[in-house]
Formats: sequence, structure tokens, C-alpha cells
Amino acid sequence: MTINNSPTHIYLVDDDEEDYLIIKMMLAKIPDNPFILEWTADYKTAAESIEKNEYSLYLIDYRLGEHDGFELLKQAQPYQRAEPFIILTGAGDEKIEQRAMRLGAADYLVKGTFNSELLSRTLRYALQRKLLEEQRVSHLLEVSRAKDEFISLASHQLRTPATGVKQYVGMILEGFAGNVPAKQRAMLEKAYESNERQLHIVADLLRVAQVDAGKVVLRRAHADMAEIIYDLLRDQASVFKGRHQEIVFNKPKKPMWLNVDKYNMRMVLENLLDNASKYSPEGKTITVSISTSDSECVISVADQGVGIKSADRKKLFEKFTRIENPLSTLVGGTGLGLYWAKKIVDLHGGGIGVESKLNKGSVFSVRLPLKIDNV
Repeated sequence: MTINNSPTHIYLVDDDEEDYLIIKMMLAKIPDNPFILEWTADYKTAAESIEKNEYSLYLIDYRLGEHDGFELLKQAQPYQRAEPFIILTGAGDEKIEQRAMRLGAADYLVKGTFNSELLSRTLRYALQRKLLEEQRVSHLLEVSRAKDEFISLASHQLRTPATGVKQYVGMILEGFAGNVPAKQRAMLEKAYESNERQLHIVADLLRVAQVDAGKVVLRRAHADMAEIIYDLLRDQASVFKGRHQEIVFNKPKKPMWLNVDKYNMRMVLENLLDNASKYSPEGKTITVSISTSDSECVISVADQGVGIKSADRKKLFEKFTRIENPLSTLVGGTGLGLYWAKKIVDLHGGGIGVESKLNKGSVFSVRLPLKIDNV
């Protein structure tokens, strides 16, 4: 797409040759005409040309015999393209105009109401808006990349000294520097716990920076998901016991073999279990279940916690998002866990979702394809 001295190639999709001739004549009247017009009356040909990105701008008639211009817009998805699409119609209709805009059209022209000057201005403005939009998106992507690089670099730099602090404080608590008085021990234990939280935050930032940069490569293997969950629950048993919570695992009678990255998928499920526990009061029950359909395995983690408002559910899997609830202040966190978990599940070709009732509890479900490839 260009708006400089290079010619702009326009593709007119219109089943009326007379309209083509009229627009061609209008373009010819434009001083130093920078436009080259090509035309087709065939819907299929138009769809193929649009798919190949052969032109800089598209003029599409609303009426195309058995088809209409909206079908082409849906197929083209203008929001995701650099070339503007302008709808032409024989009569002014506000509903048509609104629908065209919703589908991503850059503008809307009514036949018989515009001349060469208006046509030229409409074409130039559409190209200019698209160019500015491209530049804005490019700038935002560059800012996002710079931010991710900064987070990754800063996280690496933070982790090294924080790990050193953990080691030295741990050695003092173990008595390597002599006996530690009770008052000092209490303070050192608090410092150790604070340092542990800092390391968890740094680890979250690093994981998110890696997945956003596309640096996470899944190491898939033939693994029994039921066994992964069983091992995870066994390792976390003391945490749930400390919170006086009961864990129920509806373990399937047969192994549940899937092609997954065992390490990352375990961390996804650990995140869901940790959230279920943290956002449930003491004495409640958390239930983990596995079910299958013809094409997928569904792992669900159900709690009896504070629940999530319907308006907040869409934000759950966004970066740095934390939902306000009666336990959020006590729980803390970075708002990165569910974002990262969704990214990992997406990389597996699956999906993650939630159903919830306020003050009743939530059910998080991870869906993974059953088909096993490249094992």
C-alpha cells in the first residue's frame, strides 16, 4: 500500500460494467492521477485476488448477484490487513453503512452521489488512515517488545542477588554461623519468607517474558495426566492440610495418556490448584476431575471459594490482572499466573475456561486434545 508518487492499484468488484466505466472515467479526471484501476464482475475471482493480496485498495459493490460485498468483507477480515476496503451501494442505507463499518470497511460511498473530487479524497483518506493505523500498531508492537525485553533482563538481574540472599539467610538459620537467638531467628525467618515471595514474582515475570517472546518450546512426551495430577496432589498435601482443606481426586480407572510437555502442564495445574486453595476459606473442599469426549480430555479444578463476578471473568486471563474479592488482599500475587497458564494450554492446542458463582465457588477447566502426535 502506498500513498506516495508510486501508483496505487485499485481493484473494483462490481457486477455492473457501466459502474466500472463511470469510476474509470472519474479516476481519469483526477489531476496527476496516481490510481490504476482493475475490475472484475466475478465473485470467485475477486475472492481469490483478495486472498493473494494483489492490490493496494478494494472498491466492493454491495450487490454482487447471488452474493454481496459483506461476504467478501467477512472473508477478507479488513481489520487484519494493510489494504483499505470501501463499500459501494446504489442507495444510501444507514444499516448497510453501520454493518460495513463493523466488518472493517474503511469507508462507504453511494453511487450517483460522488464525483471525481470526492472519490479521490475518499481513496486518499482511506489509504492515509490505514497507513497511520499500521504505524501505530507497529509502534505498539515495538513498545511491547521493548517492555518484554526489559522485564526479561530485569528479572534475570533480580534473580541472581535474590538467590544469593536466600542461600546466605538459609545458612544462618541452619546454624552455619553459630547459634541464632530466638528474636533474631524470627526476623530472619520473615526475611527468608519475603525473599521467597520475591523469587516467585521474578520467576513469574521470567516465564511470561519467555512465552510472550515465543521462546517457550514444548517438550512433548507420552504422559499419563492422571499420574501427573496424583503426584502433584501428593506433593501439595501438606499445603492443603495446613489450610484445613480437603482434596478430592476423581482419578480415572485407566491411564489418561496425552502428548504434553509434562513440566509445563504440571505447572499449569499447580497454578489452578494453588488459586483454588488460596481463594477458598479454611475447611472447604477442592475437587479435581478428569473426563473425556471423542476428541479431548477435560481436567477440572472445582473449589468452594469466593467465586468470580461475571463481569470479571473476561479479565481473568489477561496480563497483570487481579480480581478484587474478600481474599485478594491477603493472598497477594502478580496477576500473571492465569495469563501464563492460558498461553501454555494454547500452545498445546487446547483451551482453558472458568464457570463461577459468586460466594459459591469456581470451576476451572483445561481442555487438551486426545490425539497423540510426534511421540
